[in-house]
Amino acid sequence: MRTISALAFTILLGLAPAGVAAQEEGRPALSEDPDGGQFLFIPGIGKIPLSPGMRGLGPAEPPEHSPSPRAAPKAAAPPPEPPLSAGERQARDMARLFARLAGAEDEREAQGAASAILRRWAQSGSDTVDLLAARALAAEQAGAPTLARALLDYIVVLSPYWPEGFVRRARVKASEGDVAGALADLETAARLEPKRFDALEALGTLAEKAGDKKRALDAWRKALEINPRGPEAERGVQRLRLEVEGQPI
Repeated sequence: MRTISALAFTILLGLAPAGVAAQEEGRPALSEDPDGGQFLFIPGIGKIPLSPGMRGLGPAEPPEHSPSPRAAPKAAAPPPEPPLSAGERQARDMARLFARLAGAEDEREAQGAASAILRRWAQSGSDTVDLLAARALAAEQAGAPTLARALLDYIVVLSPYWPEGFVRRARVKASEGDVAGALADLETAARLEPKRFDALEALGTLAEKAGDKKRALDAWRKALEINPRGPEAERGVQRLRLEVEGQPI
């Protein structure tokens, strides 16, 4: 049997694979020995035993001719979300403000969030109602509660689902001594908007003055659930809890 140099053997190991037909065509072929093991058969040279695990033949094509792997297809970009309506934007902004109010770390941060919420509640969405509300506020500040109340009566008729109108009218009624009417307006405002912590705080104050301490305590507690840093509601709960419910057993 002929022998080949190490360089020639290396070259032969990189040749294309073939079967028995390759041997017939005079090309190198990788075969198995009946006694076990593999060998490389080269026409004109003979069998060349291969070590276990040795790769006998290289790729069928040179590396430069190998097809390049295809890039993974890019994931399709999600379709753009539809723009929010004015009402949806307002609801989103209010939800964020209430989250800030509930998670405020101190009273100052809570007051900032509460003020922003109150400013949004003061917007009726109607130019006519806003004009009447501005005039009612001017009359109230000028010491003309009768005129202010008359304007606010028109407001709650024109916009019966605007809680701010009832809150403002309750304030004017309370200044005139109409405590029952003020309490009724505050209850209406809290029913229309259960998160009206300002209406609940005012309700607690008036109810306590009227001697209805249980009603006042309930209002204070509801206000604290919305605005945990509300100092007035916190003091009201501390002041009335034992008096209304007694010492726990």
